[in-house]
Amino acid sequence: MWKSATIGILAIWLLVAPFVLSTSESNLYNSWPVGAIVTIAAIVMSDGRLWERPLAAAAGIWLFICGFVPSMLQGRNATVNDVALAVVLIAAAVSAGRHLREDVRELDRLGVLPEARV
Repeated sequence: MWKSATIGILAIWLLVAPFVLSTSESNLYNSWPVGAIVTIAAIVMSDGRLWERPLAAAAGIWLFICGFVPSMLQGRNATVNDVALAVVLIAAAVSAGRHLREDVRELDRLGVLPEARV
């Protein structure tokens, strides 16, 4: 649960950070779509679906890469913000995915999961 809350807070920061840090227009247009994707992933994460964790991790990887793209570099604060945010986002998404898989295995072992339809 804390992982989806962490990802949700990171998503909100992604939407607000370009204004707080006074970054470039290209960083603004990068942060908004990534923030929207991460927001959707955080909201859906509470339902236990499998697709949003890799989506959040991919958004984190994209954000990490963008921290080093020359057209996005607009000061040390923006770069450090993007890279640090990306690292935390990737860690939370990977951790959430790992715990979900463990929960599904445990429920399957207990026989609680419904049979798969072919």
